[in-house]
Amino acid sequence: MLHEPLGSRDSQRARAAPVVYVIDDEPHLRESSCFLLRSLDLACIQFPDGRAFLDALHGLQPGCILLDARMRSVGGLEVQDELGRRGVDWPIVFMSGYHDIPTVAEAMKNGAVEFLEKPFAEEELLAALHRGFVKLRKKGLN
Repeated sequence: MLHEPLGSRDSQRARAAPVVYVIDDEPHLRESSCFLLRSLDLACIQFPDGRAFLDALHGLQPGCILLDARMRSVGGLEVQDELGRRGVDWPIVFMSGYHDIPTVAEAMKNGAVEFLEKPFAEEELLAALHRGFVKLRKKGLN
């Protein structure tokens, strides 16, 4: 299953643990990222693209978003823009194997926590997510 329904065991765990939403159209990257995050007692809910995440957003608790900048359907910058339009200010860590300076600049200008180049080191990801969770706590969302 690409993302768990809200009644599932993983989503119940997500309410107790800090949650990371992994949005990437590469299944192996989603799975490996979630494996790492769960090993660190972080809840992980994955989505195959930005549209699936945006469609499910209403029922999700605040968390950090690990977001691929380039996807076949709705891309990361579009997701970031739509979240802004909806007033959702959750921390976003962008990732991409094909970053370019204008994309990185736009993502960061619009409030991204970090922009990681794939493949990234676990330490880079964890440091970026830590900064995201600190932002959530400061806003009183986590």
